[in-house]
Amino acid sequence: MVDLHAMVPFKSMETLFFFALAWVTTFGDDDVVFGTHQDKKKRKKSDNVSIVSEGNVGVVCTTQSHNDLTQWLTYHRSIGVHHFFIILDGNSTPTNAEAERMYQHMPDITVYTSRQTNEWRNESKILNLKRMQKHIHEPVCGVDRVFVQQSLNVEYVIHQMLQGNTDANSAWLVHIDSDELIYPAGAENNFNVRRLLARIPNDVGRVIFPNYEAVPEKLNNRDPFIDVTLFRRSHKHLDAGIYAKYKDASKRDNPRYFLGYSNGKSAARVFDDLRPVGVHNFEHIRSKHLKEITLNESVILHYGFTDFSRVVGRFSQCDCPQEFTHKCKRLPFDMELAHKYHELYLTSREEELQTW
Repeated sequence: MVDLHAMVPFKSMETLFFFALAWVTTFGDDDVVFGTHQDKKKRKKSDNVSIVSEGNVGVVCTTQSHNDLTQWLTYHRSIGVHHFFIILDGNSTPTNAEAERMYQHMPDITVYTSRQTNEWRNESKILNLKRMQKHIHEPVCGVDRVFVQQSLNVEYVIHQMLQGNTDANSAWLVHIDSDELIYPAGAENNFNVRRLLARIPNDVGRVIFPNYEAVPEKLNNRDPFIDVTLFRRSHKHLDAGIYAKYKDASKRDNPRYFLGYSNGKSAARVFDDLRPVGVHNFEHIRSKHLKEITLNESVILHYGFTDFSRVVGRFSQCDCPQEFTHKCKRLPFDMELAHKYHELYLTSREEELQTW
């Protein structure tokens, strides 16, 4: 396979764990950062109040109760994540209750349910914002429901932290999904996300991790974290000239360079004016002097399209009425996939869909 500087192989999950426990500092340079929003004016002292002074890192994740997070949790613990805020999505079921009881016995996990966050939604500030209104219209289903629910979940976690309703003191907060891994590369980080963020200058409030997209080399991968070892690199980490020259060839017949999202995920300092901006970013509503920077080595590994059955499940689980199935997904590849799903899979032509 020709290397267009857009694909990068990673080792298996076992090797990721090895790196997390014993990072060899000869791999790569420091994780230097570069600004995306530079404040040229003289920095003023922050008026904000951080709830902690230590560099603890908290992760928020919304998931279904039937998802097995064992590997995901073990990996993130090994790279220095201090606490997990797990929100169980969906209606109250015996499976949900069982998962809630299991997580409650883990001291580094605070578990909530979407029922709890929805009961709090009248106190939400972000749902009244203009940018959210286009996602809040009847019926709120499919990708809009997921977007609104996850945004609300993150806002609720921040509220609980600032109100002192949780024992977890996190200086940084990251929101990722259960099919994503934080990959804190860089020699000076010792493959540790806490050490990575502790080195961020004090005038930086938000840090963007560009995302790399998993590229499966076979149709079915029972365990994507172990089976999938190839990734398409973010365009932010490519030479601009090479990217411009080869991006169309690297897309092949796909509508975009990435099949999924391409704007990364953010870590944010937990101050008392923090709020989520959708599901990928944050903002500090009063501290306009705080910068936002993008990392040039550390990334989010996104395992979004790694197994045929999981890809098909993206549509079979859509909660939209039939006349609103166009709201199930929004990304161009998802829309194409939805068309093929209804054309081929639902007419018992699964092999044709697999070939496509």
